Amino acid sequence: MKKILITGGSDGIGLAAARLLAAEGAVLTLVARNPAKLQTALVSLAGSGHSVLAADLATPDGMHLVARHIDENRYDAFINNAGAGIYGRFADLPLDKQLELMHLNMDAEVVLAHHYLRQARRGDALVNTASTVGLTSLPGTGVYTATKAFVGILSETLWWEMKERGVYVMSFNPGATGSSFHTAAGGGNDRFSAMQTPEAVARELVRALRKRTRPRVVSGAMNRLLVFFSRALPRRATINLMGRFSPASAA
Repeated sequence: MKKILITGGSDGIGLAAARLLAAEGAVLTLVARNPAKLQTALVSLAGSGHSVLAADLATPDGMHLVARHIDENRYDAFINNAGAGIYGRFADLPLDKQLELMHLNMDAEVVLAHHYLRQARRGDALVNTASTVGLTSLPGTGVYTATKAFVGILSETLWWEMKERGVYVMSFNPGATGSSFHTAAGGGNDRFSAMQTPEAVARELVRALRKRTRPRVVSGAMNRLLVFFSRALPRRATINLMGRFSPASAA
């Protein structure tokens, strides 16, 4: 029976993936900052033996709490999924909020991946959740987009470094997904017309984790098409195109 750790596991893609994996017989530990939401998520999982850990990964204390947990517990897979966004034009947004976002999306990602991979065994797997916009950019989400580009490149590097040890690392790149993420970031779901549901994204994540073939997986046919054309177009054209979907375009 596999044991799997999921950060950002109380909502959205993380919770949807947890439900799928629990239904397959895995034992889950869910990490998020809201204890009440974690308890609600926990009772929605099939099977038994699941647990939760409340920690705010945007803070050093929360980050180190989960790092110690990884050191002290054995997991067959780690879905490093916690992350957040903030919508608005870079110069107009509070600097402290953008730095906090960087701590969560990059510092915590690196710290927890490092602790996991140092003790990972052959057959284990690490999934780092990046984003399609880390490949295309999206004006109005400058720091978020940059953090997800960082996660994607780091994960590709780790895929190569760990493959001889038999440990699989994947950068998983969803696009716009219908969850509370957009509201928390300061926007809404109405700007994105081709959203996937968290359940659809989670199915692709679990399928890719099962196959373990590629260092980077983009979720959703429309997102894969967007990435393809963004690579074919001149960079200026791609950025101008993405700017039409910018949460800050009407600012």
